[in-house]
Amino acid sequence: MGLKVALQQIGGTRSRPATPFLVAVACSLLAPGPPVAAADGSTGSASRANTAGYEPYVTVGIAAVRSSGARFVDGADAGHAALYGSGNTFDDGTFDAGFTVDVAAGVRLGSALRAQLEFGVAGALNYRGNTNYRNAGAHQPSEAVLDLSQAFLVGFYEFPDWELSSSRRVSPFLGAGAGVTTYRLSGYVQRFPDPENPHGSLRSGPGGEIPFTAIPDGRHRNRSWMLTGGVSIPIRERFQLDLGYRYTDAGTIRTRTGDITIVRYREEGTRRQIQVPINETSAKLQTHALFMTLRFDL
Repeated sequence: MGLKVALQQIGGTRSRPATPFLVAVACSLLAPGPPVAAADGSTGSASRANTAGYEPYVTVGIAAVRSSGARFVDGADAGHAALYGSGNTFDDGTFDAGFTVDVAAGVRLGSALRAQLEFGVAGALNYRGNTNYRNAGAHQPSEAVLDLSQAFLVGFYEFPDWELSSSRRVSPFLGAGAGVTTYRLSGYVQRFPDPENPHGSLRSGPGGEIPFTAIPDGRHRNRSWMLTGGVSIPIRERFQLDLGYRYTDAGTIRTRTGDITIVRYREEGTRRQIQVPINETSAKLQTHALFMTLRFDL
């Protein structure tokens, strides 16, 4: 029957606002100044004119990121009880939008190709979900916090320039990459504030305390891949502003095999806490991001 029947019978949020530094720098660089694209067709990519050499560059950027949604289900069987016990029982939710900070070092390979090694960090992406255990009511909120770091090797192809005006051109690009995602999932708690029977095993405490189940943390490293596209805008000699979209498949995130902590309240109001070993739980993680990156040709 799975652990969900046993759970019924045994009767915060952080966020990190993005720094405005990069936005301020980009705005200052976009201020009126000498045009980058001259009449001879040079683009400010530094370097479209020099197609034979390998020209290095560095980047720093920020991105607004959001997940496609996440559904936690039973993971691999390690010989313990399954938390959900059925394919029809799960924790369905999403991670709140957040921000990543990215840095990269790359090299231009001729006039249209470039490659870069990039590293990014996203902290405190807050998960908000809802479980659907039987007899626990329609409202079964869950929460967790996900910290991510990612490293990718990315290749780009830059298409011929689009001319916006006599002194401004943009370069559309597409890219793809592969790498690793390192994650830590913590603070995973499932609460039961409104059970079908408020006087049953999921009753509240004498002071209105809500019964809950705390799930083990998870930490691991996954192989990942990404696709990206956008435009490069020359803004000063040797500077470009890259604007675009990025899709990332970060693989499967897992809670570790270990003890869950189950907190319930007896009829007389006393608190009861026990621990039960369970198998891991898991969810797919895909993210969508809109990014802004400053690129400096060395």
